[in-house]
Amino acid sequence: MDLLSKHILPSRIEDRRSACPGLFRMAKALDGSICRVKLTFGDLSADQARGVADAARRFGSGVIEITNRANLQIRGVRPETGNSLIAALLDADLGPLTDKGDDVRNIMISPIAGFDKNKVDVKPMAARLLSTLQTNPSYQTLSPKFCMLIDGGEWLAMVEHPHDLWLSPIDPGNQSPRYAFGVAGVPPTATCDQPALGIIPAENAFELVTTILDLFIDWNRSHPAASRLRHLVADAGSDGLVEQLEKRLGFPVASEEPAGWRRALPRQNGHLGILPEFDGSNCLVGAMPRLGRLGPDLLRSLADVADRSSNGKLRLTPWQSILLPQVRSDRATSALVDLESLGLNADPRLPLATMVSCSGSAGCGSGLAATQADGLKLATLLSDRTAVPQVHMSGCSKSCASPSATPVTLVATSAGHYDIFLRATNGPSRFGKLLAANVTIEEAAELIGKNSGSGGPFNA
Repeated sequence: MDLLSKHILPSRIEDRRSACPGLFRMAKALDGSICRVKLTFGDLSADQARGVADAARRFGSGVIEITNRANLQIRGVRPETGNSLIAALLDADLGPLTDKGDDVRNIMISPIAGFDKNKVDVKPMAARLLSTLQTNPSYQTLSPKFCMLIDGGEWLAMVEHPHDLWLSPIDPGNQSPRYAFGVAGVPPTATCDQPALGIIPAENAFELVTTILDLFIDWNRSHPAASRLRHLVADAGSDGLVEQLEKRLGFPVASEEPAGWRRALPRQNGHLGILPEFDGSNCLVGAMPRLGRLGPDLLRSLADVADRSSNGKLRLTPWQSILLPQVRSDRATSALVDLESLGLNADPRLPLATMVSCSGSAGCGSGLAATQADGLKLATLLSDRTAVPQVHMSGCSKSCASPSATPVTLVATSAGHYDIFLRATNGPSRFGKLLAANVTIEEAAELIGKNSGSGGPFNA
């Protein structure tokens, strides 16, 4: 029986150990419930985009957000419309493979995976893993926060997002590369970063991932309060984890080589503007909606642009932006103009091209300030500046909108007031180093503008 065709109701999906919203389990907020629509590697067809737009208008408040895992979430869902929203999204083919598979659809790859013919295409392996996660009953018990990165070494990639498990090729130009891997962290890019745990050949990559998952699930039975791989590492240690892993695999994974390996840094702001697609005739075109938010009218307009320019395809990114893939080179400039005419920003020197924000006090009970409104105000105050660094507006210390520290973070202290943090590798805060405390948006704009030139502290 095809469970999804029966339009499963939220009450039939068991509660999980997480506040993360999903398709069948919506999280309550001040502005109504939040329904998160998980996309396969950020892909969204034009017809699906129209379906989401109509559903958000009919069954929610009309606010649609792009998340930092390249998913969508619909805000303001009312109790009496939740089931109708689910049905509409399932009709748009936006559900999981199985009724309990929604929570574990957390595999991230590069938005350009498969386009760069000079790099290994990790999409087939990632798709196989994604299918296995959704259809294996054991893996369906993983926390909704449990996440993986399958990196192909692309120049456009989100490698700062912490993951429970990550793979990254040490020789990405090889179509059958060796993969460095690690847990509870990110691929190392700097000398001081935590090195990889080991290296395995491509033919063992899938087995490595499932073996780590099996090991964690077995350990989790005697540690039911734990939910992430970092808890296993804290209990067994990295060496203990590798030892257990090698015992199960039957071959070694540890060597001296991982200690010196570092992943090449991706191109900064590479998701914005016109991007090459490596076949000579096509491009990708990317731009950022204001603070990662879409309305129904805007999403339908983006679907129309996709029909005209990118074979009816949209791709969401973990930078909360939009990419048009497979745009003919002779259409790229006009496609970019179309995006900018809709209010999206593609110039990284403009504040709204890189700024991210949570919902703030307008939608979240934890928010201490109206971060969306304050972010737009800050962007206006900085509009005459050049080379403004990325700014993260956070309504509280939980940092929901950005999983890693950004060059500048404003953390709300009260309505209209923020602490400003400068990203620093040595902390002491998760946001970096405190630059100024309890400042207004006007004072924040003055500080950011004054220190944003070349050689300024925001560019250190």
